[in-house]
Amino acid sequence: MKPETLSLEAVSDEPLLFSFELPFSIEALDREPLLAISPVRFAGKVARVEGGYVLEGGLAYHGRLECSRCLEPYPFEQQEEFTLLLCPRRPAAEGEVTLEKEDLDACFYDEPAIAVAPIVEERVQMAVPMKPLCRADCRGLCPHCGQDLNSGECGCAVEVVDPRWEALKKLKQKV
Repeated sequence: MKPETLSLEAVSDEPLLFSFELPFSIEALDREPLLAISPVRFAGKVARVEGGYVLEGGLAYHGRLECSRCLEPYPFEQQEEFTLLLCPRRPAAEGEVTLEKEDLDACFYDEPAIAVAPIVEERVQMAVPMKPLCRADCRGLCPHCGQDLNSGECGCAVEVVDPRWEALKKLKQKV
């Protein structure tokens, strides 16, 4: 058995405690705002329940993200606790199957050795924001010269014209 798997056969009447440190590469995660990520610490326990097993675990990792407004890298830290139901895969049903809410927090397995890397990767992928911000009031870049507006104003003259007045402006030029 690989070292990054959980053996469900090892779960007895008492919960099975586990701890892993899983490295992920930026290329493997393929998330554009993610610039760097530490190995992910994954620890918790697996216990028997009716119909399968329940995994209670926690993730902890840190890294750097690129701000979607100013494009500056900034550090982040993530910790998450979650519960996942582990169920043996049933034969495929004919026709349409309606997913219930409890099915969304379930992981189905064929073998009693569960690889933890896919579970952890899914949680990391869900936690990385699509449009990360270095801070809530990030002002971004000047659309004309590219100056980082968080570090100061640029020298661009910004003329804001409400496009609804354009018709009147054209009429004034004719008169």
